[in-house]
Amino acid sequence: MQEQCWSILLTTNLRLLLDECVTDPLAKALGDSSSALNIEHIRTIGMASAEDAEVIRYAKKENRIVVTTETGINHRKFKICTHPGIIVLGGKHRHEAIHAEVFQKFLLSGHRREAQHAVTFLSQKEARIKTGETTPDTIIKF
Repeated sequence: MQEQCWSILLTTNLRLLLDECVTDPLAKALGDSSSALNIEHIRTIGMASAEDAEVIRYAKKENRIVVTTETGINHRKFKICTHPGIIVLGGKHRHEAIHAEVFQKFLLSGHRREAQHAVTFLSQKEARIKTGETTPDTIIKF
């Protein structure tokens, strides 16, 4: 049986919640990458030491996609379709400028809407969007 999520249409503003592992330079670079981003950082809303489940609860309440690094939120703990989405910045090169460039490529790919209610993995070469346990991943080459 194929999983299905009810998706809320994203507005022109992509609402993101940056977790603790997203550094200030990376947060600034992400914010500078597009005027269509509405970004909150958990540090600025008083959740710097929040557990993963608290961050996801807040993201659900505020309808924000969580942005994390490979060393951030353990996305496996949160079943797809039970949260607004998680974007994992990964790859071999972990420099903030490279992550910001990859994120901008994803924004311009025409697939950003698919990140809602999914787990999206971004690397320098591709974006891989998981929308369910039994559905094939969508792979976007950069």
